[in-house]
Amino acid sequence: MGNHPGAFFEPMSEFIPLKITGQCVMPDNVLYEHMDDAIRRGYQEVKEPQPANDQLVALVASGPSVAGQLEKIKEMSNAGVKIVAIKDAHDWLIDNGVIPHFALAIDPQEHRWDCFKRKHKDVCYTIASQCHPKVFDHLEGMNVLLWHPYITLNQKRPQGRCVIGGGTTSGLRAISLFYVLGYRHFALFGYDSCMDGETLRVNGSKATGEAITEIRIDKDGPSFYCNPAMALQAEQFQDYFNYMPDASFYCFGGGLISAIIDLRQKNFNRLKALSEGPKQDNERVSFIHWMNKDAASYRYRAFIPAQAMGAVMNDFSAGTLIFTKPQQDEIMKMAEAIAKGATVVVDICDDHLDWPHYKEAVRIATVVTCPTEEMAKIIKKLDRDAVVIPDPYEYPLRAPHVRGDNLLWYGNRVNRDSLKRILPDLEQYPLRVVSNFDGAIPWSYETMLKEFAKADIVVIPATEAYKSANRAIEAIRQGCYVVAEPHPAVKDIPGIWIGNIKEGIEWTKNNLALANSKLLEAQQYVTEKYSPQICSTMWRKAIKRPIT
Repeated sequence: MGNHPGAFFEPMSEFIPLKITGQCVMPDNVLYEHMDDAIRRGYQEVKEPQPANDQLVALVASGPSVAGQLEKIKEMSNAGVKIVAIKDAHDWLIDNGVIPHFALAIDPQEHRWDCFKRKHKDVCYTIASQCHPKVFDHLEGMNVLLWHPYITLNQKRPQGRCVIGGGTTSGLRAISLFYVLGYRHFALFGYDSCMDGETLRVNGSKATGEAITEIRIDKDGPSFYCNPAMALQAEQFQDYFNYMPDASFYCFGGGLISAIIDLRQKNFNRLKALSEGPKQDNERVSFIHWMNKDAASYRYRAFIPAQAMGAVMNDFSAGTLIFTKPQQDEIMKMAEAIAKGATVVVDICDDHLDWPHYKEAVRIATVVTCPTEEMAKIIKKLDRDAVVIPDPYEYPLRAPHVRGDNLLWYGNRVNRDSLKRILPDLEQYPLRVVSNFDGAIPWSYETMLKEFAKADIVVIPATEAYKSANRAIEAIRQGCYVVAEPHPAVKDIPGIWIGNIKEGIEWTKNNLALANSKLLEAQQYVTEKYSPQICSTMWRKAIKRPIT
């Protein structure tokens, strides 16, 4: 599986984590109209989850590999295993002498009625109520079992009925439906989630004009070539291991999903062996961070706390591992460490929680930490509590030196838009910018010491609510007056200006002595709350917390 599809493929320059968003082909209001129509027909419906059973069910999709599995499907059917034909696999199975016990459809488009051209009286057609009325017209007189798919958040239709969620494809929703019907053991056929050359399905259909992406589940593993729907299915399939922890999956024929199952089993066996071996229960603490050492996350969330705690950097043999800015290839390292008895802390300082590896890191961590209360609220949406540990200061204390209106803005280029937004209000003032984008003064620790000494006022326009106050804190420590827009991270800092940036600059110019006096108050507050020693104590307490 996964042969090179020629003209449809453009080589990737680097390994990029997969991130795909799915969207239904029809708007919600049309889907609800379809639901209402299906309900009025009076079919038997899936009303409630059924008790779990030990039976195997074979879900047959239309991936190219299914053609080589026909005899296995027949063998299972003859042995009494229920065969479920998913969409296009229905006609293919019947044409090849296999009458499926069930057939499934969820696609709401009108033309999808033709999946069941070879309709058969011995088949139970499990049809989602969102399917087009023409599908139900075509199946008039057949054995139809109606089920209702989850469509959108806070769905209120249909009222008082069982609603079945799951992934965005027919294959994934088939797993969800038959799980609700009591099955826990799934034989998967044609669940390739990748192309065979240019072939999409067992019926021979080809990729025409679709974007084809190279997918690998491991940097050094084999490549699979997928259209967006295939790639999204493979990504969403992995969620089923968490949603259905008592389910077992057996994939036949190869392909991307088969490779995912094989790798998970390999990893499980490895973790099981590690859990039965020597334990990693020493008292050493190590921060894990492999990014640029100039990065703020490296300094504030790893290096400075490590120094204050007497911890080390990037030592995987330590009894406590603190992963800051978690990377995709670190998930298995986290799992291995936990299996060996280590405490694994995952520190989240940016809202990347829609990334699959961030979700997984938060899920498996012993403890989750973050720098702000706002970030903790976001993490809470994943049903995890986070310990809030603020960023410590880095720069030494310097006496207040507000003498005029020399402005300084500094920060990462990801915050550049916030600067652009306020630039019209800064035109009449001398402004220096330190950052990592073209035209700015390049950042370094030594450069910042010089720029803080030159500046009177540091301007801080508001960014994302979850961001920390580290820029304000460092400016205060270095004796610059802070003029900031309202933001959760700075709202409790005394002595600084919080409000309109231009008004704050003018107030400072006209009240130099008072600004310097207020700075002393701000410096005392920052020293008492954000010292590396205070923050390291918070880290020590956090890593002793039990699993939540």
